[in-house]
Amino acid sequence: MKFDPMKIREDFPVYKNNKEFLYFDNACTSLRPQQVISAMNEYYEEHPSCHNRALHLFGVKTTKKYEDSRKTIAKFINAQSEREIVFTRNTTEAINIIAKGINWQVGDRILTTEMEHNSNLLPWQFLTKEKGVELNHISLNKDFDINLEDFERELSEKKYRLVSLHHTSNVTGSSLSVAPLVRMAKKYGALVLLDCAQAMTTSKIDVQELDVDFIAFSFHKCFGPSGVGALFGKESILSSLTPMLYGGETVIDSTYDSCTFSDIPFRFEAGLQNYSGVIGTKACIEYIESIGIQNIKSHLTHLNSILTEFLLSEERVQIIGPRDANLRGGIINFSVEGLDLGQISLVLDKSHRIMVRSGVHCCHSWYHEKELKPSLRVSLGPYNTEDEVLKFIEVIKPIIRYF
Repeated sequence: MKFDPMKIREDFPVYKNNKEFLYFDNACTSLRPQQVISAMNEYYEEHPSCHNRALHLFGVKTTKKYEDSRKTIAKFINAQSEREIVFTRNTTEAINIIAKGINWQVGDRILTTEMEHNSNLLPWQFLTKEKGVELNHISLNKDFDINLEDFERELSEKKYRLVSLHHTSNVTGSSLSVAPLVRMAKKYGALVLLDCAQAMTTSKIDVQELDVDFIAFSFHKCFGPSGVGALFGKESILSSLTPMLYGGETVIDSTYDSCTFSDIPFRFEAGLQNYSGVIGTKACIEYIESIGIQNIKSHLTHLNSILTEFLLSEERVQIIGPRDANLRGGIINFSVEGLDLGQISLVLDKSHRIMVRSGVHCCHSWYHEKELKPSLRVSLGPYNTEDEVLKFIEVIKPIIRYF
């Protein structure tokens, strides 16, 4: 069956409830289908209670649906057990659980790339001050990937305790060659964490095939609820981590001067959770599977190719990332010589209701290093159409050429 974005659009109430608009800010937050919204509302309408601790009817229903979501996520990424899935608020919290949970020693080393989201930079940056660890950044090549020889040289010359990399960049849309990078890091004894926030709708993540130790992601970027993310961690490693937060649900017993932690993953899920959101994640995963990851990726790349061809023809435009749209998935980020793209983004919204993102995209360090000004990011979703891309080109062309 031919991929039909207009058919997909019928699942998203926002298109019924708003006048004509172009939503091109999916790398920040995707739109949500009715299937996810209905699953979340069902919690409030039918069994609004907490899980685990409540043994009455509402509590039992909430516990079952909460754990069903955990099982669905585990299956989606091919985890060995649902015990390896921790619910978090977002990718940021998931990464911080690792940063706070490992028993760091003075002199331990962490390696990231030079172009990480602040969520995969600041937790490690603060560890250098708090724990005396060493943080290093490896450069990206012209395709915005890591050269494997450079990577091995770095790993062989310095022993790293953790390698923490983005899977897919929110700045460029390009993905690292994660499989060989993970294998290489493991060869030299490092733990590996992948920030998969931008990868869940365009890449099939198999944690066993990758042999990765941790992945972190958020559901609001893949048609799911806001305020819910997930951390995958290998069971043996999760069991060795110190929880970041203490309190309700994290322990099974306590005295005035001691406590007994709950088993994993519950020891990491402190207090009452976002139950409606967690329940909505199951519908989210099922929705992605119903469309098909490869179908989504192919459609986004097709739209990106149209936009890329136009932007490459404009002398004042610099694409940030690989020039080949096939390497950028659903994101195209660019600057225009002489233009304030923050102001342009406001003009696009006010005049044409075209919603894009301007700025440095939570990657201040890399923009400073490269002496780049804030850029304009167009990030596409499966409900976007060729006509919308052509409309964007029609609107942006005179701005680029005459302002």
